[in-house]
Amino acid sequence: MPQGERSSSAQRVLDAALALFSEHGFDGTSLQQIADRLGVTKAAVYYHFRSKDDLLAALVEPAFDELDALLRGAEALPRDTARQKLALQAFVEYLLRHRSTAAWLSRDAAAMTRPSVWERARDTERRLDALLTVGNSDPLARFWTGAITRAVSGAVLTLPDEDEAWLRAEVAELSASMIAGYRAARRRHD
Repeated sequence: MPQGERSSSAQRVLDAALALFSEHGFDGTSLQQIADRLGVTKAAVYYHFRSKDDLLAALVEPAFDELDALLRGAEALPRDTARQKLALQAFVEYLLRHRSTAAWLSRDAAAMTRPSVWERARDTERRLDALLTVGNSDPLARFWTGAITRAVSGAVLTLPDEDEAWLRAEVAELSASMIAGYRAARRRHD
């Protein structure tokens, strides 16, 4: 069921699951703990989600769907530095909107390796890297692209509770510095 159509009780289950996953990890959290946190029976949790993996998918799918739409929009643009900049800005905005989920996922290897997360994360990373390399697929471009996306996501996710405007400004500065570093590296190698 799309997030907008989710019942308030299903959303409460998701909110409790995210809090517990963040505290104890995906493997360290049981459906019984989620039910206990909510003061309901485990059957009430099963009413909304057949398994912990279904619950995980419901937590991450809205964020992945949103990022997929942002990437499709950027992929439709001409291949140039404006597209590169738009893709990076869209990625930063996405991270800011989904900080709590993304921060938890970045620390939880068990959740990241589940099929509902791993396959989409890998596809998203590949597409974002392709957008940011702007046609240069040589090792230097791939190296800097990987460094930029990982630095940006790491910066945002390291401070999940920091003021959004401050974080956006700092990430913009970080991105600009790293892109300038890539351009300098490109000049050295050309």
